[in-house]
Amino acid sequence: MTTPARPPILLTMADYYGTLAAVRSLGRLGIPITMAESKLLAPARWSRYVTRRVSCPSVGDSDAFMEWLVRFGEREPGHVLYPTSDDMAWLFALHREELARHFQMYQPDVSAIYGLLNKQRLHDLCEGVGLDVPDTWFPEDEAAVERVAAQARFPVLLKPQTQILFESHVKGAQVERASELLPRYREFLERNQYGRKLLAYDPRANRPMVQAFYTEAAQNIFSLSGFVDRTGELFVARGALKVLQRPRKLGIGLCFEEVPVDEALAEKVRQLCKKLGYHGTFEVEFIRVGGRQLLIDFNPRFFSQMGFDVARGMPLPLFVYEAAGGNEERLAQVAREALAWKGTGQYIYCHRGIFELLLRAQGLSGRLSSQEVRQWREWYARHSERAVDAVIDIGDWVPWVVDVAMHLRFYARHPKSFIRTMVLDK
Repeated sequence: MTTPARPPILLTMADYYGTLAAVRSLGRLGIPITMAESKLLAPARWSRYVTRRVSCPSVGDSDAFMEWLVRFGEREPGHVLYPTSDDMAWLFALHREELARHFQMYQPDVSAIYGLLNKQRLHDLCEGVGLDVPDTWFPEDEAAVERVAAQARFPVLLKPQTQILFESHVKGAQVERASELLPRYREFLERNQYGRKLLAYDPRANRPMVQAFYTEAAQNIFSLSGFVDRTGELFVARGALKVLQRPRKLGIGLCFEEVPVDEALAEKVRQLCKKLGYHGTFEVEFIRVGGRQLLIDFNPRFFSQMGFDVARGMPLPLFVYEAAGGNEERLAQVAREALAWKGTGQYIYCHRGIFELLLRAQGLSGRLSSQEVRQWREWYARHSERAVDAVIDIGDWVPWVVDVAMHLRFYARHPKSFIRTMVLDK
């Protein structure tokens, strides 16, 4: 008797490292991968594990992309579908009923996703389960901004309250003095735009928030990542410490170290998911400040350093794949294996190419001292045998070549961005 063929999974956003991790994790198991992408220079598109490549509109044009996705599902029903970005997580949830007619999904409803991706709603939810958050204000008009300026301790961070359909994708900016807060608030509203569909859902989503600044955020962000099922009872997690990001004060994670899971904190995250009705993969970030763990972000989707978790015995893409197909026995087996996994030493995660470029650029500019550069290289050398790279894989090397080309092209087109983030660390 022949074994039924495994359904393919449709993945999007091939320039995301979480997508590449999913391609490799599932592809090695013989699961067919359909990659939908509009860009040529996108690392995951060129993985040897991609079974089929299809062209689609840019995900930046959400209306055109969603129209294409529905038509694709109508033509070729049965693909597993799961989001790889905040935009996709929210759009898939918003159109869940229509998409579920054609795709196998493990998708919470839109209120659950928006509750996690909108910081104001997330903070309210955290309070209900005992999770601590940074001091944060959500001013709704200029008078409220002036009141925040009068009571906050500076410097502070001015940040978007959500990244959903956020066209500039900026993480935020540091505001040094109270007198600068209102002008910077006005500038944020003028320069940063949100997609029409999001503002129709929540007209107040474009208003930035003000958050206390913690120096610990540069090298002391704890990440709890894992999977939770519909019941909230199946819960698997791994811990990591973000030790280097770019820019270092507020930026994208570049290097992580394996750390034990804080069980009490993990239980609160599980309760948060259960209370909200969230199920699927997650990555939750906390700033460690003294004895406090302050929740700053919740990613309800595949995430950038997911390959780190796959290497540590927690194949999150497989969890989603089995759950979306309703394969409860397989899901339970994957969970048992993940819970039983024991590492043989401390693992690290590093995007080695960008890591080396940053050390060279900031070493030459003086933003990093020669001693700091040496310490970072020694850090990598100590852990090199258990280092997980964002892109490099001996058995799947083409995505690394494409990744190099992608960055060279970006920095050639945006030299100011290179100087600001890689040289001046701003």
